[in-house]
Amino acid sequence: MATLVDEKTIESIIESLENNEKLLALEARWKEKFPAISDYLNQDSFSLLVEEEKAYVSFIIAVIFLSWEVKYGEFDKDLKPKKLERIEEANWEKLNNAKGKTFREKLDNFFEGHTQEDLLAFIEDSIQDDEEQMVSGAARDIVFICAVTVLDTIIDREESNPFNKAW
Repeated sequence: MATLVDEKTIESIIESLENNEKLLALEARWKEKFPAISDYLNQDSFSLLVEEEKAYVSFIIAVIFLSWEVKYGEFDKDLKPKKLERIEEANWEKLNNAKGKTFREKLDNFFEGHTQEDLLAFIEDSIQDDEEQMVSGAARDIVFICAVTVLDTIIDREESNPFNKAW
């Protein structure tokens, strides 16, 4: 099992992305070297999001991606689109079948046994209702599932890589 990508690393990445140039450079890198991520972020289901929400999803994914690279080293291979699709379907099923009255209660199911709780907590905190609300209530499920799917796909890929020294 991997060591945790900790809150300090996540906060450091968030601060570094305040410079929009770094985020734009990462998005260009995704298009060139990681088309599965780029394609995933441009899929049809995201047509329901407004432009600000789409940009915020990219930001959340950037924090996950870069935090992982700080902890374990730079990615050298793209994610597999079929794996993203299967994990997304499982995550939708998990959310739709979750018990709980509130959205936050439904997310408790995702934390059980998760190896990267700080990254998962970052995703959860990013979509909660607050004064700086970046995601509408209608888009919250889509944004959460997208972000947790990318995280879970990275975890799945890295855990299954016998040459990865982080595991």
